[in-house]
Amino acid sequence: MGEPEQPLDYLPLPREMNTFELPVFPDIDNLDDYQQALVFLHQLEQLLDASALQEAGMLSLDTLSPEEMTLIQELLGEGEVAIRFQDPALPEIQETRLAGVWWVRQRREDQWQQWLEVARIPKAVIRYTFAKARRPPIDLQGEAAWCNAAPVMTELLEASLRLDRGDASDADKVVNLSLLPFTVEDHQLLAEYLGTGETLVLSRGYGNCRITSTATPWIWRVQYFNNTEQLILDTLEVTRVPEVACAAREDLEDSAERLREIKELLYV
Repeated sequence: MGEPEQPLDYLPLPREMNTFELPVFPDIDNLDDYQQALVFLHQLEQLLDASALQEAGMLSLDTLSPEEMTLIQELLGEGEVAIRFQDPALPEIQETRLAGVWWVRQRREDQWQQWLEVARIPKAVIRYTFAKARRPPIDLQGEAAWCNAAPVMTELLEASLRLDRGDASDADKVVNLSLLPFTVEDHQLLAEYLGTGETLVLSRGYGNCRITSTATPWIWRVQYFNNTEQLILDTLEVTRVPEVACAAREDLEDSAERLREIKELLYV
């Protein structure tokens, strides 16, 4: 399938948080001309209902006509979270208006493959974020061993190693850098030692939030900004994926109800 007539507009930067509003429906002369789109919405509703049972699923968009694709885009719109990978060969991901329902597209040769994924976080994030991560030695050497950040680096690396071994006790470990007496040099050494990873998540669900994976397994940098884009909270988390990037189970249940409202309005 080629590119849609109205390509999705992925988020460039965090903005202010928006509340859910029902979409403005396009003029449709004959709903019977959109039967495949209606089937698609029904299948999406089934996936959302199944998500309450901790299941996830995907729906290909490749079978829709350009007109039906446009309708689905207008109905589902854009949500609070956008995800990007450093590698351009990896998928582009944008949340829809329905939390836990994600637009995903990936370039294959000369065309885009597109699908919707229902999940707390798309599988690609789990699969690719730390696939090429490297583990620096916990025994710090040189300048890194003497900086103020040294104990923090050691603590994070040890927690990362435990999580790598299957110990989930450190899954919610958070280090608040905003409260530590770090110099500019400390921050630079910490960033250089942990490295920059594959994944960037931009979220407006809890304010303006930038979530960046490091190059060290299971370590993420989570930064919160105010409306003037000033950094107000800077943390490092040891976890498989920070909770702020994920849709909650309650969000998925909410999304199922919102989808039913959208479907009902289609028939009015």
